This record gives sequence, C-alpha cells and structure tokens, in this order.
Amino acid sequence: MNTETSQLYKMGMAVVDKNKNVNLYSSDQPHQHIDQAKQMESIMENYLASDEGKSLVQYLGSRSKKPIEIKGYGAGDLGENVVAAVLHDGIEGVILSNYNGKDFTTRIDEMADKYDLSSDDTMEYVLAHELAHAAGYKSEAETENVIKEYFEFMALNSDENGEKGKYESLAKVAEERCEEAKTYH
Repeated sequence: MNTETSQLYKMGMAVVDKNKNVNLYSSDQPHQHIDQAKQMESIMENYLASDEGKSLVQYLGSRSKKPIEIKGYGAGDLGENVVAAVLHDGIEGVILSNYNGKDFTTRIDEMADKYDLSSDDTMEYVLAHELAHAAGYKSEAETENVIKEYFEFMALNSDENGEKGKYESLAKVAEERCEEAKTYH
C-alpha cells in the first residue's frame, strides 16, 4: 500500500531509522509500536541481505523507475485490512508494518490463508510489494503488475521445482491482485 506522508503525524507509529534510533509518533501503544518497528527493521534487513532480496532490488533497479530513499522501517496504525505500507513524500520515506492491535506476523498468516500460500512465501510477497512501491511504482495495479513480472522472471530462471512452483504461485497472486486493483481504482 502506498501512503502519503501527510498522514505521518495523524497515526500512531514507531520508526527505526538508519542510525538504529527509534522514533515514536502519536502512539497510544508505544511498547507495541516500538517492538513491531524493531521486528520490521530486522525482517527488512534480513530480506534485503538475502539472495531473494538482492535479486528483487536488482530487478527493480533495471526497470528505470525513480526510487525513494528509505529512511527507516517501522510499525504504525494503518487500518484494519492493511498488512504493510510505504509512507513517503515522493523523495524519501519509511516502510511500515501494520500494528493496531494485531501484529505483522498474524496479518501475514491471515494473508497466507487467504491466498493459499505459506507464511514465508507471503512474507516475501508483501516485502516485494512494498519495495516495488519504494522503487517508484505508485498505484496498486502497477505495483502488482511489476511484482507479477518479477515472480514470472524468477520462475523462468528457477531450476528447482519447489522454487519454480513458489514463484509461479506468487505471480498468480500478483496477477489476481492486479486485476482486483484495476477494478477498485
């Protein structure tokens, strides 16, 4: 989900910046937001250091969009049906997991059930989606489309049946969500 920074101070959230400082904004649940922000920072750093994360960043970089500068990772009150979002001003921003009484991993598990994916594959899907937003893809439809193309690319270049099947499943979910996004916008 792509969210404008005008909402930055209207919601409770915590952000871990590049210097590992935790910044808290309007939170009525400071301990939970801080814990979830630290978790999101760890999840994102691990993903970006992984082969999958590096591959995605390289793929998105080859697509010639103007990325925003990621200033941190955190958690915030993003609404009931949101798993994660990029909060930005067009130049810089943060990637947030959603916490408003339900933690990020619970939201991932619910999404996994909805799309019949494993929790790990769903986590990869959500992170790829948010990184595509950060790479300059603004609408949900164009974001879903680029990650569909990325997952199709990964499926074509996978030797292992498990990896190939995983990426085919992720591409199918992205295609479905792309069609849904076109319908709603």
